[in-house]
Amino acid sequence: MMKKWISTLLIIVGAGLIAYQFLPEILIKRQVVKSETAVEEITEEQIVENNEREAVYDYTAIEDVSGRTAVSGVSQFENENIIGILMVDDLGINLPILKGVSDANLMAGAGTMVPDLEMGDGNYSLASHYMKDPSLLFGNLLNAEEGMQVRITDKINVYEYEIYETVLVPETAMYMLEHEQAAERGKPIISLMTCYYTSKNGQRFFALGELVDSYPYRQKFQ
Repeated sequence: MMKKWISTLLIIVGAGLIAYQFLPEILIKRQVVKSETAVEEITEEQIVENNEREAVYDYTAIEDVSGRTAVSGVSQFENENIIGILMVDDLGINLPILKGVSDANLMAGAGTMVPDLEMGDGNYSLASHYMKDPSLLFGNLLNAEEGMQVRITDKINVYEYEIYETVLVPETAMYMLEHEQAAERGKPIISLMTCYYTSKNGQRFFALGELVDSYPYRQKFQ
């Protein structure tokens, strides 16, 4: 009887551990669906209003995705942080752009890395979590290649970039977020950043694109 009870307990514990392992992906998938709905419904006027809000930029609070951080991040998400849409069709990336750096933002879309960014100007830097599932967040960003198209929009205008370089840098390379990067390129750029598989190796992956076109949102999507 005791052996049977222990066996049952082990099965239950094992099943729980397996479920916990997949919990982050389940929660993030649900959050992404909710975010997509919010992006479809949000108006350009709301985006302008959201962009005027204060935002948090706390790099030290960001951790690798886990069951604990996913529960916390998803529960703290606010639609009021949505300020645009990011699209990289070749990589299957279609995410809300969220103002600020927080676990809540990085688990729902792509967060702006520094304050006062303007689409189509300077160095528009965005970050999101690397995921093993390439269909989630920036899970597929490591497959970015030169020539791929990146589009961002605030539902007023669309800004189209073309990836010209991918680089791996130390996590301390904060110069990658500076507007001087665009000045050196001679064009506005976009910087898409994620961890190189994990934050613990101290490396960050960037896909860099230069602005090649801009046009009204309604011309393309309405």
